[in-house]
Amino acid sequence: MYSALNLSTCDDANLSALGPRGPQELAHRSVKVSVIVALGVIITLGNVAVLLVITSSVAGWSRNSRYFLLSLTAADSAFGLLVMPLNLWVSLLKDYAEGPDALCHAVAFCNATVHSTCMYTLATISLERYVAVFYPLQYSRVLTRRRALLLIAFAWCFPPCLLAPISFPGGIIEVHFSTASLVCNPAYSTNAGYSLSLTCFIFFPCSVVMTFANLRVWRAAKRQRLKLRKYERARRRRHNAASRVLVPVMAAYYTCWTPCMAAMIYNAVSGSSVPEWMEFVVVWLPTSNGFLNCIFYFWINRSFRRKFHLVLQRATLALCPKLAETLGCRGSSNAQFVSGFLDNNNSVYERSSSVSSTCTLLSLA
Repeated sequence: MYSALNLSTCDDANLSALGPRGPQELAHRSVKVSVIVALGVIITLGNVAVLLVITSSVAGWSRNSRYFLLSLTAADSAFGLLVMPLNLWVSLLKDYAEGPDALCHAVAFCNATVHSTCMYTLATISLERYVAVFYPLQYSRVLTRRRALLLIAFAWCFPPCLLAPISFPGGIIEVHFSTASLVCNPAYSTNAGYSLSLTCFIFFPCSVVMTFANLRVWRAAKRQRLKLRKYERARRRRHNAASRVLVPVMAAYYTCWTPCMAAMIYNAVSGSSVPEWMEFVVVWLPTSNGFLNCIFYFWINRSFRRKFHLVLQRATLALCPKLAETLGCRGSSNAQFVSGFLDNNNSVYERSSSVSSTCTLLSLA
């Protein structure tokens, strides 16, 4: 929702509608465009690599886990493939619009939908992990394939319904193009009630679910570490894994989204604006969460890294056999055998310790 954040009053939006007028503003614009493009490239490349891996089987990840992680990857990829190109296109197409602008309303709706879907997806992943950790024996009965797909469908279908008013010119809320953040911003101060209801239906519920689920999982991991304290290796491993996964996930979530939410609420209530660069940072900061998710949910996992190396090796063998031979890559059959052997060992370990597939984030990190 919230990259489409208006941090300016209507008068400020009309004033900024004049567009860049001097060399300094043009220089600022160039820096902002460069930052946005760099973010888009990093997020796209990271999620493409993730997609190449999780479309095939990864040791320790159940079918439901892959569905949720594929949904997260799709939502994060939309940052680089949809949100950024659309806003850059609008910023190059025009610097201002007089009166209701159908294009800006459509772009603002896309921005809000992608960001809201990402938050809902993060919440569903936390919920799935909670069920897997605390109800491992009932997992397949509590979270069936149908229920998992329904949760994913809700994460993708509910935000467009809730944010539909943003897409209508002359509707209940105004939208303006901001030269400060280079996005089409809903003027949340023009309808404070609707603006605050968005936070009540999206940000706060998702934050509560994520905080509750991840805190409970972290405490469970800590109790398990204490039970295994006589085994030094197991104790250290469990503690470090929980800290490396759960703490960064929640820290990144609140760091990326809280400033945006605070600024949105402040603008909706007071109608005041914030400085230009602060607006740019808080508007685009949530987008960086799309890249951080790649690190915390995927790259930190050992099984995922091993699978990625195998995929990269296969691609190198197929596209450039001579380079692969120079680098000492194994043949495809040997690589498959080694990967299968390691994956089977990981699976045995997970079953013997009664840990669900989503707990791989804790046990095999």
